[in-house]
Amino acid sequence: MRHRSAGIDALGRAPKRQSALGLGDIQRNLVGALSAIFGPTLGIGIAAATPVGTVIEVSGSCIDHGRVLKFGDAVQIGDTLDVPPGGKLKLQMADGSAISVAPDSNITVASYNINGSSPSVKLSLAQGVLRITSATRPFEVSSAVGTAAASSASADWFVESKAGSARVAVLAGIVDLTSNLIGQSVSIPAHWGARLEAGRAPVPPRVWNQMEFNAFIRITQ
Repeated sequence: MRHRSAGIDALGRAPKRQSALGLGDIQRNLVGALSAIFGPTLGIGIAAATPVGTVIEVSGSCIDHGRVLKFGDAVQIGDTLDVPPGGKLKLQMADGSAISVAPDSNITVASYNINGSSPSVKLSLAQGVLRITSATRPFEVSSAVGTAAASSASADWFVESKAGSARVAVLAGIVDLTSNLIGQSVSIPAHWGARLEAGRAPVPPRVWNQMEFNAFIRITQ
């Protein structure tokens, strides 16, 4: 009786070798390895790309990183919005806040966190005027000379940023204005306004007359 050699079946055939990994297997393995390494980073990128607002009104060639904005466009964290002279822009934000951007303004969405126990919104106004109906506290707008922050649960207010100065006017709620250099703050109640010069403490708030408010209302309506 002849014995079969190892690896030879009853019909005298050698078994087939296991085939190499197919292209699909390699791709799946590669994706799994990349996910394990870069998963957290990818997650951050997805979160940062989540829309935080929507364009509800636009006129003129308003720009976001070279993209001309149109009605219905999404606004995301990190976006810088340029409104030209003669243009206007209005945003409806995810937390219910509304932002009207006056002509010749430049605004950046620095951060927007409305989830969890510590919500906060931070915008940067390089120049121009904003009207904000805020629904989150704190809702901050920084300029070159200081930071304005709504300290009431809701507020209707204006921020103006110019070279070396800033102004804040409040229609409803309370807004704090703080000097970047000195750190001194003033609280501005409804129907009052305050001014801040570079390197100085904020000027004490005073009652604003309707003509002063109308100047801001006109360019942001």
